[in-house]
Amino acid sequence: LAIPKGALPQLANELKTQLEMLTSFDAGGDYITNLKVKALVLDVIHYMDVVDQLRKAEVTDLSSWVWQRQLRFYLDAHNNCIMKMVDATFDYTYEYQGNAAKLVHTPLTDKCYLVLTQGMLNGFGGNPYGPAGTGKTESVKALGQLFARQVLVFNCDEGIDFKSMGRIFTGIVKCGAWGCFDEFNRLDEEVLSAVSQQIQLIQSALKNKEPNLTLLGSTISVDGNAGIFVTLNPAGKGYGGRSKLPDNLKQ
Repeated sequence: LAIPKGALPQLANELKTQLEMLTSFDAGGDYITNLKVKALVLDVIHYMDVVDQLRKAEVTDLSSWVWQRQLRFYLDAHNNCIMKMVDATFDYTYEYQGNAAKLVHTPLTDKCYLVLTQGMLNGFGGNPYGPAGTGKTESVKALGQLFARQVLVFNCDEGIDFKSMGRIFTGIVKCGAWGCFDEFNRLDEEVLSAVSQQIQLIQSALKNKEPNLTLLGSTISVDGNAGIFVTLNPAGKGYGGRSKLPDNLKQ
């Protein structure tokens, strides 16, 4: 309500007061409380940054791009939590995530979230790409935490065949979890080709909101909250054993 009411300066002052209160809070050496306070501090700093962006852009309308590109939480008519980012809307799934450490929010994190959510809107997953240690997997996990989705991370190597991957996909699709496949292009080229066909089937079912699909000769139910994400290291740039991604997964 601060945007249409022109009350962004007051909101900025309130957030500043909240931050001062949190940074002066004494957790008394309690590890769990310490984690909670750290997470709240990071959240408030991010909110302050969003308010600064809105004030610099002199936003007075909720349809402004600066506001629409933020990940926003609302309650619908049935009092269920939903999430919006630009024109994408998702259900908050209330999966208990534990008190995990939060990822520091940066402009690159915002861009990553925007691309992943728009991909999911169209039935696809996401493919964070870059050198090792740059936060590709952590970004997917952090977005899953915001969605309250279970995120299962699998490290891919040459020992995995398409049947193993098919069994993993079956579980993910049935339970509505997200699967993040680390270093996906370490799979053998033959396996990559077969797995890419399986992923295409799943993406098609999610995009068309189909209730069932056939995978590895079995018909399985499809939970629309499921998602498949892969992370890649650059093939041939100092990373041995990496294959190039099949064309049908580059879309």
